[in-house]
Amino acid sequence: MSKSTITILDHNNSSNDPLYIQLYNHYKCLISSGILKSESKLPSIRRCANERMISRTTVETAYLQLAAEGYVTSKPGSGFYVNDLNYMDIQEHLPIEVKTSNINSKPLYDFTTSDVDYKSFNFDLWSRYMKSALRNGERLLSYGDPQGEYDLRVVLSKYVGDRRGVICTPEQIVVGAGVQSLLQILCSLTGVRSPVSFAGGSFKQARAVFSDRGFETLSYDNITNDLSSFSKDKVKIIYTSPSHITPWGDVMPMQTRLELLSFAKTNDCLIIEDDYDSEFRYYSRPVPSLQGLDGGEKVIYLGTFSRLLLPSLRISFMVLSKELTKTYSNRGKIYNQTASKTDQIALCQFIRDGHLSKQIKKARKLYMIKSQQLCIAIDKVFYDKAKALPGSGGFLIQMEVKSKLSSKDLEKRGSNVGVLVRSFNSVNESKYPRLLLSCSGVSEDSFEEALRLLKDEFFKD
Repeated sequence: MSKSTITILDHNNSSNDPLYIQLYNHYKCLISSGILKSESKLPSIRRCANERMISRTTVETAYLQLAAEGYVTSKPGSGFYVNDLNYMDIQEHLPIEVKTSNINSKPLYDFTTSDVDYKSFNFDLWSRYMKSALRNGERLLSYGDPQGEYDLRVVLSKYVGDRRGVICTPEQIVVGAGVQSLLQILCSLTGVRSPVSFAGGSFKQARAVFSDRGFETLSYDNITNDLSSFSKDKVKIIYTSPSHITPWGDVMPMQTRLELLSFAKTNDCLIIEDDYDSEFRYYSRPVPSLQGLDGGEKVIYLGTFSRLLLPSLRISFMVLSKELTKTYSNRGKIYNQTASKTDQIALCQFIRDGHLSKQIKKARKLYMIKSQQLCIAIDKVFYDKAKALPGSGGFLIQMEVKSKLSSKDLEKRGSNVGVLVRSFNSVNESKYPRLLLSCSGVSEDSFEEALRLLKDEFFKD
């Protein structure tokens, strides 16, 4: 019988659907809408086939699908009966929420983004390494090492040793798709060590991980030589970024580092060193890691390639302390690897061939120039109504605005004209509000235009 002889029973279904699917959807709609009540009997297979002018096999297949999904029950020798689903109650109490995107929600200029500049990365070069990795056919047929590909861990141990003074072996390194996924593993390795302290503007997503896992978390100002508050609160884990204690790149002084390590040793406390953006120091060499001073006894080191290469390249790594390395060897490998095996193979060879060092040098030069250009643009556009306060590294600069408004008010006004900036409360005494602006995600050709929009909005009253 031709397909056109059956009436399309549900207007939401395409006429290209098989006949049994059309019939299945028809009865599913009748049941879920409450038209067919509980214990109602479906037409017999023979009767339905005759009325619809389709084969009995088609009807039986549709009925069996309804039965498999729990809409009906087959009673041998009697037929198919509708189950009691209370579907109307579900529809009444759980309305479907339809979320619509606002096509006008994208800002004109975003000085808060963590995006990287397109010019900072050689996509053609990286694509060649990805293609080369994909030629490892036999290797890609297996799941990756839960700890991370061993050859990549060997390369990473040498890289962080040479560049950051980290003391470790490949066996201490765990690779994952982003810092948060690694912290999930770390939480299970540390046992109950609470509370966890977060100093300054530490990674908010990291704090969320610990909170979600039941750890008590505490916030402090930037760490100083006075660690009495840590002793008072009996802190057991300290999360910090010694090479980047402020968003604009200030570093933790050596005396404070030594005091922190002494505290950790005396109080059996772990330190998590998040070394993000450490390579982006414009006027001095990168500061050696805290882990290197400690020798890997109490410090867990975190590194990522999101800024060095691409945010979409979700490869981060942690260097476990010696104690936690032993714990990981017993328990850690129950966690599956979250980073792409193909990406790990490509990155390993990319680093071996010396391209990561070249990439860092290229990106550092680009962002240093962009940071300088943004400062110049602020002075030019705002003149005496604002001043730029450049940092010694990273992607952010401070802008002090001579306004009676708060930094939050200025942030809101910027958003009103499509220019996103970040409000900031400085720990230093300041007469005027300050904002943080990232130079990475906005083209230098657009700096002045974006800043004029801000100026007009800030001083429109």
